[in-house]
Amino acid sequence: MDFSTLAFYNPWWDEKSKISNYTFHLVDEYESSSFKRDYNGLFDLSGNNLYIIRGPRQIGKSTLLKFTITNLLKSGERRSVLYLPLDTISRADELRGLLIQYLQFSRNEKKRYIFIDEITMVDQWQRAVKEVRDNTEMGSDFFALSGSSASDLKRSSERLPGRKGQSGADIVLLPLSFREYLSCKKVNGLPKCRPEEILKMVPADSFELLIKNEILKIEFFNYIASGGFPAAIEAYAKGESSDTLLRTFWEILIGNIERYGLSRAKLIQILTYVSTRLSSRFSWSSAASETEIDTKTFQKYVEVLGMDYLLLTLKHIDQKTHLPSEKKQKKIYYCDRLISDVVSQKLGLQLDRSAILENILATNCAFVFGKNLDNGLDSITDVGYWYSKEGKEIDLLMKNVPIELKYQNSITPQDLSTIKRHFKKGIILSKQTLDLSGNIKILPLHIFLAITGQ
Repeated sequence: MDFSTLAFYNPWWDEKSKISNYTFHLVDEYESSSFKRDYNGLFDLSGNNLYIIRGPRQIGKSTLLKFTITNLLKSGERRSVLYLPLDTISRADELRGLLIQYLQFSRNEKKRYIFIDEITMVDQWQRAVKEVRDNTEMGSDFFALSGSSASDLKRSSERLPGRKGQSGADIVLLPLSFREYLSCKKVNGLPKCRPEEILKMVPADSFELLIKNEILKIEFFNYIASGGFPAAIEAYAKGESSDTLLRTFWEILIGNIERYGLSRAKLIQILTYVSTRLSSRFSWSSAASETEIDTKTFQKYVEVLGMDYLLLTLKHIDQKTHLPSEKKQKKIYYCDRLISDVVSQKLGLQLDRSAILENILATNCAFVFGKNLDNGLDSITDVGYWYSKEGKEIDLLMKNVPIELKYQNSITPQDLSTIKRHFKKGIILSKQTLDLSGNIKILPLHIFLAITGQ
């Protein structure tokens, strides 16, 4: 890419052009959507911060960059703003050369705002960024770099110690939780609670929760149908066919695996296994035996899909340490309803509704309360599940708060006794019942997901 091509991607550098033409072009699809994710406040533009944005493909990372660029252009910035898509660059020296050229071009600017999309397309990209941050005026500039692979980004960004500014950070964009979905739909006024705070609720609190119960049920039905990818939410709202989206994401699944030099055939075997055992616990060795794939290979595929934010691995949580037990059995979920639909359609599978609902519960809680998300979805902490030596199981465990989903089946005395015996207090999620008396709180799933946050 030469400088004239770089200028083509940044037409606002022509000071005789109308900014309104470019601000509309950058975010026209976003602005014309009936459903808009809120991208305000994710960046601190005041300092020399460097942000790295992670998340699955098609989640809105490019939209976040363009949304921020649009606001800068509206505020009067022009040549201080660089947008660089990296579809045609593969070498760090070429990236360095373009940044140096841009620096020379923008010498008169007090500060620059540099946005680089899909930075992981460039091998050893951190070398170019490190050099210009260390040895040029760009050490005082703002950087935002996006990419889809937690593995590539984490490994490379760790080679930038001390170069992220005062408040630069990693930002992880994931499918919307139900609470974030409601916020974007302007369903406001809901309390925000951690699981331990729900345990302190009293029966009188139920009146406040029931005020919005009907609208929450309607929106939860829509959320279950669409999932949390903005494009899928928009397509569902407009009644459009999801066929194009499903094809796109299947290509993403295949492309991610083949980018690592792995096999499409093995991927299909593993996804078939995951789908037929969604929400069920298993060991790496038993999975490998059933799929006739060796243990390390099976684990490798799951890790790769987790690092690319497509599969969530939920681990057994030790009650005393609150840490994942690496040697215990695992549970695997798809990162979103859209991905499970992609796999189901392509492989001709039918997922059980209760498993889909547990998948929604697990991902919502993992995205909101999980730690270590910048490493991908295969190594999160603070959110997991639990089972006893006798085989009694709790669907989710967060900071020693047990959460059990009984969405279709009735709540039995055995469910209550398992929680009371091993945890004393807990939360059971049902379809309709709301009972906040006693040590075991019972809430409808849609209400629980609507109020959980931090």
